Parts: sequence; C-alpha cells; structure tokens
Amino acid sequence: MKSYGEKGFVLLDVILALFLFTVGFVALYGLSENALAEADQALRLTEAANHAQSIMETLGAESWLDNIHRGRIIPGGEVGGEEGLFRWKVHADWDIPDELLRVKVEVSWPEQGNVQSYALESLYSLQ
Repeated sequence: MKSYGEKGFVLLDVILALFLFTVGFVALYGLSENALAEADQALRLTEAANHAQSIMETLGAESWLDNIHRGRIIPGGEVGGEEGLFRWKVHADWDIPDELLRVKVEVSWPEQGNVQSYALESLYSLQ
C-alpha cells in the first residue's frame, strides 16, 4: 500500500493522457482520409491524361488527311466518344488552311458532383 506522501498517477492523469492520445489519433485519421481522396483524384487525372495521349497517338498513327476523310477528326468541328467513366472530344481546326492543323483532345469525368477535365493540344503539319 502507498502511504499518503508517495507520488503516482492519479485517475485524472490517465484520463487526460487517453484524451490527448485520442485527439492525436483522430487528427491522423483525418489526414489519412484526405490523403486517400487526393490520391484518388490524382489517379483519375493520370488515367485521363493517358487516355488523351492514347487518342492523340492513335490519330497520329495515320495521315491526318486519312483521319479527316474517315471522319475521325473534323476541322472546325468535334468528334466525341465515351469509354468507361471518361468522355472524350477531339476538336480540330486549321491554323493555316490545308497546312497546319491544331488538334485538341479533351477528356472529362465526373468527380464528387463536379465534372473535371483534362485537355491535350498539339499542332500538326500536313506537309
């Protein structure tokens, strides 16, 4: 048994320590939830960028005149499609008629009630 003059932990000390531990744990949990949400957003953006690059490479694999004749791109207009979560549009316009074509691939997707988008744009010479 302890005598009256001995030092030790009081119940209040233990409760305070548990409270501080809980506050720290809740803060770390909140940070990890935010980190997971940010990682998910980064994943979607990376997937959209890869999808836009894939579309641009597919178009670039053939001559631009063939793409125009087959309706894959329409100078002064747009062609679109959908793949899974992502919707894409290919906008094309002449910078210099019949010589320099500006092609823009825009990929959009829904995220947290909003529509997010990624665009990739390039100039192509038909010469």
